[in-house]
Amino acid sequence: MTSDARPPADDPDPWAPHAAEPAPVRPRRRGLFVAALAVFAVGVVFTILAALTPFVLDRDAPTFLYLGAMVFTPVGFLLGLLYAILGSRPPTV
Repeated sequence: MTSDARPPADDPDPWAPHAAEPAPVRPRRRGLFVAALAVFAVGVVFTILAALTPFVLDRDAPTFLYLGAMVFTPVGFLLGLLYAILGSRPPTV
């Protein structure tokens, strides 16, 4: 065994993983989650307003409340589902 083949004194096993150097961790992107939460919350607010309007105004709720509830709530749910699916994939190396 020559001196070139000897491992350095501070690293006795060059093939062992280095415990002192943690792997770089990329921060998870929360933009899709925040967008899904906001869109879903808007849809829930529209739903509550559409349900309370007949009691408050003594007439039917305006059409935009029903349309907002029908659009924003499922879209927010689908965005949250997409975030969950994309977040479950292992990170690419």
